[in-house]
Amino acid sequence: MKRLLSGLGRRGRRGPRLSMTLIAWAAVLFSAFIASGGVYDLLDDPLTVIPAGGGWVLVDPRPGEQTLNESLVVMILTMFMFTGMLVAHRSTQVVYDQKKANMMLILGIVLILLGLAGSHYLIILKRTIGR
Repeated sequence: MKRLLSGLGRRGRRGPRLSMTLIAWAAVLFSAFIASGGVYDLLDDPLTVIPAGGGWVLVDPRPGEQTLNESLVVMILTMFMFTGMLVAHRSTQVVYDQKKANMMLILGIVLILLGLAGSHYLIILKRTIGR
């Protein structure tokens, strides 16, 4: 965290300089927000859950709609995929500890697969509930 905020105190010619790492993380979070339907959540104010048949459904069966919970799950799965790619990339930078590099690579691949499988499951769930 200290490394992220290290560039905030220095002043450039036009004001405080921001760390490139901080800007990159802000861009990743903004992209995950957009990809998960965050603008839709802000503008349309969707329901959190939908009552159906005496119970509750977390995934909206209509193709053009989504619940707030569905949007949050998609954002978390997107962040899993990005974090997996980052961890897998960082594993290539570990030179002297082969065991640590292998564990980081496996963790990165697992996170990527978890995000992809979860996203695919949500798509299948949305198709089957709508029938």
